[in-house]
Amino acid sequence: MLRFSAVFSVLTMACSSGPTVAFSDLAQALQTARCERLARCGEFPDEASCLAYFRVIPDVSVAGALAAHKLAYDGGRAKQCVDATARQSCDLTAHDSRTLAAVCEAMFTGAVAGGEPCQINTECASGTCEFPADCPESGCCTGSCRPTQAPGKPGEACAKDHDCATGLICALDRTCHALAKAGEDCNADRECGDTLGCINPLATMPGTCRALPHAGEPCPYLRCADEDLRCDDTGTHTCVPLGLPPAACATAADCSPYLECDATSHQCQELPSLGMNCTGLCQGESYCLLGNTNTGTCIAPQMNGTPCESQSECVSNYCFVGTVFDSCTDAPVCF
Repeated sequence: MLRFSAVFSVLTMACSSGPTVAFSDLAQALQTARCERLARCGEFPDEASCLAYFRVIPDVSVAGALAAHKLAYDGGRAKQCVDATARQSCDLTAHDSRTLAAVCEAMFTGAVAGGEPCQINTECASGTCEFPADCPESGCCTGSCRPTQAPGKPGEACAKDHDCATGLICALDRTCHALAKAGEDCNADRECGDTLGCINPLATMPGTCRALPHAGEPCPYLRCADEDLRCDDTGTHTCVPLGLPPAACATAADCSPYLECDATSHQCQELPSLGMNCTGLCQGESYCLLGNTNTGTCIAPQMNGTPCESQSECVSNYCFVGTVFDSCTDAPVCF
């Protein structure tokens, strides 16, 4: 099941005047804002269905770093992040769909100076913890905070977008770039200018920035600009809405990515929940335990010490990679 990673704690710190979000409320506030947007964008039939689909996963490391005064939390900026999340455009090529991360990063300010040890990005004043290449699969890994630097110009080194001047992005080559124009090379959508998407990027060669179509428009690149659309490549060859219950479907691709296509009724339907039969994914506080016939039952996440194969199988949402077998454990607090 897809999940939102969110932070949760009983701590509250706010530095801004005006409306704020307490840190203890941030996880649910972000969850609600995202669901408001996903329902508005046609990915869920309503906000309640969205809220029932996801689990709120605590980030114990951020809470620990906050308690240890290794970072500060600004409740006013958090409120701006929550509001921006709810308002975010359904058009994935729109400017505000690509700049939201910068708004949300601003609610945390790291206190650890450049060159000092770190275990999470958020605790660093620069916002970036550089890790060694041999970090273990599970547990914490100690790196070094990247020094704070002036915003980079085109061609200068970077680790994240905030290392670059306004209007530039940190590309895959770890240097600052201006957004590409139509017809120029790209490796991801975020490298293209507004209204453009990156078409057919490969590991061995870049793609090309192209304008993406909207509802009812031809989709020659098999992609659409809006989140609630799909390219009907076997029929009209235009952008059409994703299916919501009880829309007809031939495959899961005809439905919202948070739904499935029922093989019997050929209708888009919600994923099964706790206690229901399943064939792969479940929603909410459950995961699919498959039997020998590739069918199973949605069961509740397991307690610590239980063998596991994925994070979703654990109450803690943490499956530790062991030497003999993996098991559910408390998530490590790294800061």
